[in-house]
Amino acid sequence: MFRNVKRKWMYLVVMSVIASLLFASIAVAQDAPNTADDLPGSGWWTGIQLQNVGAAKANVSINSYQSTAGSAPIGKSVEIAKDASVTLLPQDLNLSSGFQGSAVVSSDQPLNAIVNVTNRQAAGNGIAGGMAAAQYQGVNAPATELRFPLVKRDHFGKTTTFSIQNAGSTAATAIATFRVQAGQFTFTTPSIEPGRMVIINPAAAGVPSGNNVSVGSLTVTSSQPLAGVVSEHGSEQPAVLLQSTRAFAPQDGNAKAYAPIIKNEYFNRFTGLQVQNISAATITIDVTYNGSGGTCAGQIFTNQAANVAAGASATFVHLVGQAGNTMPAGCLASATINATGGNIVAIVNEAFTSAFLAGGGNGGRQEATTYAAFPASAATTTVKAPLFKEKSYDKLTGLQVQNVGSVDATNVIATFVGPGGTYTTNPLTIKAGSGLTIIEMYKHPELFNGTPIPADIKDAAGVFGVTITSDQSIVAIANESTYPFGASPLQQDKNNYEAFN
Repeated sequence: MFRNVKRKWMYLVVMSVIASLLFASIAVAQDAPNTADDLPGSGWWTGIQLQNVGAAKANVSINSYQSTAGSAPIGKSVEIAKDASVTLLPQDLNLSSGFQGSAVVSSDQPLNAIVNVTNRQAAGNGIAGGMAAAQYQGVNAPATELRFPLVKRDHFGKTTTFSIQNAGSTAATAIATFRVQAGQFTFTTPSIEPGRMVIINPAAAGVPSGNNVSVGSLTVTSSQPLAGVVSEHGSEQPAVLLQSTRAFAPQDGNAKAYAPIIKNEYFNRFTGLQVQNISAATITIDVTYNGSGGTCAGQIFTNQAANVAAGASATFVHLVGQAGNTMPAGCLASATINATGGNIVAIVNEAFTSAFLAGGGNGGRQEATTYAAFPASAATTTVKAPLFKEKSYDKLTGLQVQNVGSVDATNVIATFVGPGGTYTTNPLTIKAGSGLTIIEMYKHPELFNGTPIPADIKDAAGVFGVTITSDQSIVAIANESTYPFGASPLQQDKNNYEAFN
């Protein structure tokens, strides 16, 4: 049974409209009772950013469902102009303190959407001392099988919690299969009504707690289509860290995937790449790293994991001295992941190095993020980022764009649409396989074709939607941080989301 606590954690699904008889559906799920394996503390709340990418004004209807079975939905309607975005906070959705559940949002136009999950005090929400924050992209479509490449239960102080929503038309249970170093463990959920959600954590399946033994992957199946999100967290209260990304559906699997941001002790940050074999046979995983900045610009490095069993995951840690890692310290790269013998899905975790924190860096406070790698089938010549910040209330966003084509991209154009107008760059270049960092654009008037983003831009004027076009296929990640770097009056965890192809 779920308890009413002052915690709000929303989960999101987006289904784009293609024909007039279909509609966009967004589902938002929130957290369950406060146990050792759930989100720590209280004050959790969410903001939803909806972007209308259709051909006309979007009429949007939102129904929020309490987790308690049989309870009536809470309704809300909004309109979103063509090419515009809207941000909805819990109070905008008419949700009272303590609401936890799910929602379905229907639209007569296709939508892009991201969710910001936090416990930071803002807009009348949050808790004193809360610094945790995460963002994640809406899911393209629910599926009867979901994959999560990374599971932890108190692995070096970190645990993963999973929100699973029934996106079907009838009630159904879901079966969770955890494959970790200690073995295989299963858990069957209670019946989930259509539109509602449940929380699954490793403890429910009996996964042992502790370093190494609890690391692995998760597969969730049901007779009804599901949508899901993973959140990685510690146990501190109030929480200061949160990492989230969506689940993978079978259509997300591919023999090749792309990770735009890989860091090897780059400005004291490093990444871990977790790759899950979603095939029925053992595979070999090869990773190629194309240096795009720092000490490795223009260089290529490789790593490999052989004999990865069906359903299992392989981990690549980007720190000097880690097995198979040949990148130098100070390296910023983009990765191409290839599987021989089957298909894969992958995520990337980013954090400060332990040595940096031990030396007093960032006040000894960790900031971490997670994003989903892109299957090769998802790459397109246009990507959209609904939320991009330039000095907006002590926040700034960086976009890392990876050219996944076979030749250099020489006509990459970024268009920023904000309250003060539209700003378009001159053509930019990205080498094949490599990445381009788009950040602090107000400092670079030379990059713009015509009027540049003003140098004095800030706060509400510094919020943009971004569209990037290219003559080669691209993928992109949006990273948000407090700003100015290292000197912001605001303390908060870092967060990111996958741009929309």
